[in-house]
Amino acid sequence: MVGGESDGKITITIAGNSFHFHRDTNFWFETEITLPAGSGPPQLHATIKGCAPAQGDNSIGKVVVAIFKIEDGTLTLATFQDPVAAPKSFNDAEASLYQLRKVQPRSGAIHKK
Repeated sequence: MVGGESDGKITITIAGNSFHFHRDTNFWFETEITLPAGSGPPQLHATIKGCAPAQGDNSIGKVVVAIFKIEDGTLTLATFQDPVAAPKSFNDAEASLYQLRKVQPRSGAIHKK
């Protein structure tokens, strides 16, 4: 999980091949991820399986393509605004870069869906 937006908490949960992104009740995505072999840098393909009603049904089935790396306990993802193709590198000026660190949930915390 990751938190840290100035206007609220973003939670990302990865379990098996499921990737759940949640910013708020109007902006969340459930995806199924695949890791295609032979891509360099490694790629992550996230197929949207569910989303907030505010996102509209046209998001279902779309694939978000990103490159990723894991270093020093940090997962780094890079993707384009129109994520049809993956960036060639993490230094691409047009790519959005996300750095995620695992956070243990606080005991007694209640998570709503």
